[in-house]
Amino acid sequence: MSISHSVVDGAPVAAPGRGPEVLGILQAAAQVIDEVPGAVHQLGDDQEAELMSILLRLQGRSSQVGAIVAADAVDRGAVTRSDAATTGQWISGRLSGETRLEPKTIRAMASVADACQHRKNTVITQALLKGSCSVESARTALIQADKVGPVIPTAERDEVLGWFLRIDPALGCDGLTRLTRAIIDRFAPEKLSKDDEKLEGTESLSWSTTATGMTRLVAELSPANAAILKEAINAKSAPRPAKPTHPTGKTDGADETSGADNAAAEAAPAARSHGSGAAFGLNLDDDTDDSSTSSGQPVRDERSPGKRRADALMDLVGAGARAAAGEGTQASAATVLLTMGLQELLAGHGATTSTGDVLDAGAARRFACTADLIPVVLGGPSQPLDVGRRERLATKAIRVAVILRDGGCSFPGCDRPPGFCEIHHVTPWWAGGETSLTDSAMLCGRHHQTVHRQGYTAEVRPDRVVWDLTPGRMPGHQTASA
Repeated sequence: MSISHSVVDGAPVAAPGRGPEVLGILQAAAQVIDEVPGAVHQLGDDQEAELMSILLRLQGRSSQVGAIVAADAVDRGAVTRSDAATTGQWISGRLSGETRLEPKTIRAMASVADACQHRKNTVITQALLKGSCSVESARTALIQADKVGPVIPTAERDEVLGWFLRIDPALGCDGLTRLTRAIIDRFAPEKLSKDDEKLEGTESLSWSTTATGMTRLVAELSPANAAILKEAINAKSAPRPAKPTHPTGKTDGADETSGADNAAAEAAPAARSHGSGAAFGLNLDDDTDDSSTSSGQPVRDERSPGKRRADALMDLVGAGARAAAGEGTQASAATVLLTMGLQELLAGHGATTSTGDVLDAGAARRFACTADLIPVVLGGPSQPLDVGRRERLATKAIRVAVILRDGGCSFPGCDRPPGFCEIHHVTPWWAGGETSLTDSAMLCGRHHQTVHRQGYTAEVRPDRVVWDLTPGRMPGHQTASA
């Protein structure tokens, strides 16, 4: 086992004999933490924020230390001498009282603890000791390093693990997995294509009935097919404000029409607001604004995000069934935004979708045949060089370029996807700002309001937006507030 019981760079080392004292302090802390819910209302705002910071620190650090403790128990033989058959069972047996942990959390901790027994994983062990990586990231790095290693035989395992551990933790396990696919596509694109071909052969879709009478669908899809499904559902699942109806069932402002004319009138707005690419602002070829009633009052879409996605899926299934039966015009499969570096494009490598999925070269070529494809060629630090447009309006091209650059809400700490965001003028239009890529930033509705209310400004760089959260810095903010 590679854990040192003496000095570890960057990690605090307890003095000899301090172990029992540390245990006693932790036992007392475990009792005190149960008093927190009853005392939180006695704290001021700053104290409550500090409490939250401490709790988050404890939550993250405890899982890291737990993996180290489990690794030590394996190393000294405590697990073997117990009744537990595995490290995971040993950890589960230590749960006491009302303490509950998700099985996946225990599995991750046990997997990392077992990996720490091998010297080849010393980098992971040191990162856990220093608290510089989460248990989940460590487990993912271990899995992905085994995939990347054969592709880059000149790289040492410690170096490969270091690549994954240096990634921004905010990317999570999904980000690490995407990095693996990007590396494989860069150094061995033919392997990525073969691997995805195998994945397509093992795809599955199943359903079961829950205790409530609902049906649960479970799908395992290859990256390319999953990208198609996610793009199509995201494009149709944005909030859809509705118009209130009279007791007679008529919509406010509706004309007295009948028959096919009435059906066409009802279908047209739906087609415009639900069409492929709506979430990305790619079907704005009409001047209709369905976000308010005839009196100008907005009516919120009260559906949950999950319900909107379910409705979008049923819309897509219904449209597909009608097209298969010859009852409608066959539309393209989905609107897909594909990005690729200029050199990668010339070398025949894969591409990346707007949701971050890395596709092999074969899947990218397939999309060119079956989807409304919007190709974006990159140069330098992810800077748009050329944005393909299906329609002539420049605002659509700007929006696509902003999606590509920002990837969603650009406000610090926010992860709202592009379909739920708006384009913000960094220098407001009334203050002389222009409608251009260099004056645009993507913000979700909540943070768009916050930015204007507080008067925040930002610096738009070629590859990202850097926010200045100093109130009142927005050009023209004082004038607008006066």
